[in-house]
Amino acid sequence: MKQRVNLYQVSVSDSVWRAYSPFPQVAIGLLLAMLVLTVMAVLDKTKSEVELQRLTAQHDQIAAQVAILNAPENRQISEVLQKEVLSLEVRLNTRQATLEGIKAEGVGNGAGFSSYMEGLARQHFEGLWLTSFELQQGGERMALKGVTDKPEWVPRYIRSLGNESVFAGTEFNVFSLEKSDKGSALVFDVAAVLEANK
Repeated sequence: MKQRVNLYQVSVSDSVWRAYSPFPQVAIGLLLAMLVLTVMAVLDKTKSEVELQRLTAQHDQIAAQVAILNAPENRQISEVLQKEVLSLEVRLNTRQATLEGIKAEGVGNGAGFSSYMEGLARQHFEGLWLTSFELQQGGERMALKGVTDKPEWVPRYIRSLGNESVFAGTEFNVFSLEKSDKGSALVFDVAAVLEANK
């Protein structure tokens, strides 16, 4: 029995594999690297598509809100509110300018008028009633109006006001006394100017 072994063919195939042995390994490495890169690109593309869908939905939502705000009825409300704000700003500026003008000129009574009211309240005469009290020019001018049963009480009341420090230096130089339309009472009207301004 004979057996034939082809040693030449084996040696040729061994020599080709050895001669080009790095090529198949490099090719397999490149294929694997390309496969990994492809998988990464697909994953990145999927992630980008999800982000694009999210941004598109957000854009659509904002566009819908803008459309609602730009609706004619909302625009009219906005214009009405803007006009009202402008009107209020003009009124505020006018009042502030008036207040600044008053402060700059020193007009007015910085101490207030409560001391005048207290002085009037402390001087009380039975049968004499004040119906109005006016202060003008920051308290530099004043007028008293009232009703009395006896005309002699009006000068007494005016003299008693002189006992109040707030009325010191005040001269009541206008006086009128008339019979009331309602009964026997007398209506009086007195006006005063501070002595410093005479």
